[in-house]
Amino acid sequence: MPDKHEGYAPPPKPEGGFEPARAPGRGNAATGIPGNPPPMPGRQGAAPSPDGRRALAGFLVSYQEDPLGKFWPLWQGKNAVGRADTGQKVDVEIAHGTTSTHHATIDCEGGRFILSDLGSTNGTFHNEEAIGFKGRRELRDGDKIRFGGFSVITIIVTART
Repeated sequence: MPDKHEGYAPPPKPEGGFEPARAPGRGNAATGIPGNPPPMPGRQGAAPSPDGRRALAGFLVSYQEDPLGKFWPLWQGKNAVGRADTGQKVDVEIAHGTTSTHHATIDCEGGRFILSDLGSTNGTFHNEEAIGFKGRRELRDGDKIRFGGFSVITIIVTART
């Protein structure tokens, strides 16, 4: 009798380093904890919990290159934003030629979200207004951010609890 799963492969791993939630009892292979991504060694940010995890603070969402949408989690503490496939460690990897390797950071502390440009080549924009070379802006839920020519929307979940 043929295997009922014959011809099926596991789903591809999502982009951006996010590990999807697992059904109870299955857990995350790296941490053994259901529904949470593995710890992110070498990343800046708030002090992780004793098991190495950081609390979820929000998301960046884009429909620019995928009409079904793409998202990146934002964790409590500092979230580095930069170009994907450069070999550099960043929390939010954007595969767009106008995004710098180390483009910006989003600091999520105590319910406040602060966007900071890191001297990017093509600029960082908050609600279509340039924040300036190494400028900073406070973010609100639903704000639009543009890293060079790549646009995202900010979704803040810490304020929804």
